[in-house]
Amino acid sequence: MFQSCHPRILLAVISALAPAGVSAQHHGQHPPANASAVAPAVSEPQGVFAVRSFGAFRNMMQKQDYTSKIVLGEVKGLGATEAVGALSSLRGEITMIDGRFIVSYGGGCANCPPPHAEDATLLGAGRVAEWTPPISLSADLSGRALDEFILAQAKSIGLDMGKPFPVRLKGMLLNVEMHVIEAPNAGFTGHGSKVHMAKQDEYRHGSLAGEVVGFYAPSAMQGVLSHPGEPFHFHWVDEQRTRTAHLDAFGMQSGALLMLPKK
Repeated sequence: MFQSCHPRILLAVISALAPAGVSAQHHGQHPPANASAVAPAVSEPQGVFAVRSFGAFRNMMQKQDYTSKIVLGEVKGLGATEAVGALSSLRGEITMIDGRFIVSYGGGCANCPPPHAEDATLLGAGRVAEWTPPISLSADLSGRALDEFILAQAKSIGLDMGKPFPVRLKGMLLNVEMHVIEAPNAGFTGHGSKVHMAKQDEYRHGSLAGEVVGFYAPSAMQGVLSHPGEPFHFHWVDEQRTRTAHLDAFGMQSGALLMLPKK
């Protein structure tokens, strides 16, 4: 199974994410490769939440760029409360929930560093100061139906659908397909390859309790914050908040709760 580690819960959230171009020194070591792409903003800090993307899915897929884009401790220092992404060199999955990083390594990790010392090749990060009251699902929903439900609820509370925003779900997941990446796959040559981009530990469950941390990606951010053509990027977190994985497919059982950021 997964091996994970996590720091303390973030004690205070700063009023806005710092501007793009923040340095990314890794505890006195060299800054990440491609340092010019360390902190590109995908939405300017406005209202009570903001989202940024460090790295891009399309660069991973088209250029096989798995280099470090941001040190996790710096993301926390910017005031992020939510995040999903992948470790540099495709070594594992990253999720942040309520300011707490959870890292799971494909194939395990004998001497894994504390999460704040890790770095990401891709990370969508957001700061939520306040969530809307939970919205209960009245029926089992999965796939496109679940996506449409989330989008409808987001529109009903006036969220700007042209900008990315964080999403939370809590309850029983159904028909789960998920994975934790382990390392680059040498046979991957880009879109259309017959193999996955990464070697990965794969998991399937008929039902699985936990929480879902995700981000909505408008069309302009698909291929950056999410897989090309997909409006969401979702990660699973176990009930103890010690393990995480990237969700490939899943549903939510009736009674599950949806939370969206308050405007």
